[in-house]
Amino acid sequence: MASDLRGDLLGAEAHLSAGDLRWLSPLALWSGITAGPIAWAIELTVSYAIVKRVCASRNDVVLHLITILSLAIVAGGGLLSGNAYQRTAQDRPTDGSSPRQRARFMAILGLALSGFFLVVIIASALPNWVIDACQ
Repeated sequence: MASDLRGDLLGAEAHLSAGDLRWLSPLALWSGITAGPIAWAIELTVSYAIVKRVCASRNDVVLHLITILSLAIVAGGGLLSGNAYQRTAQDRPTDGSSPRQRARFMAILGLALSGFFLVVIIASALPNWVIDACQ
């Protein structure tokens, strides 16, 4: 099967500088994409899991801290994606085959998901901020 591969694909160059490797690595790009959904899932799960303890102690500060922490995680993912977006500003097409164009697409996706989940987390936290969690 390996003999069926085209020879020019085996030695493809990445065209990334040493500075780009740090900010355009798959870890940074995937962290920017997955930060929002993971933070939202953790915030939702932990908030539901500790609501009985919060009601028993009548101290709802913990719920607010969980929301703030999850918003910080989403903002961190957005910053990672924003940084990758700035570093790939000259790579306009996002459907190309070069690593920089793929990184630009992933950066745009990470920014969009971060913005979406920022709104979702705020929307799910509004009842905790307005209404008592124990009602």
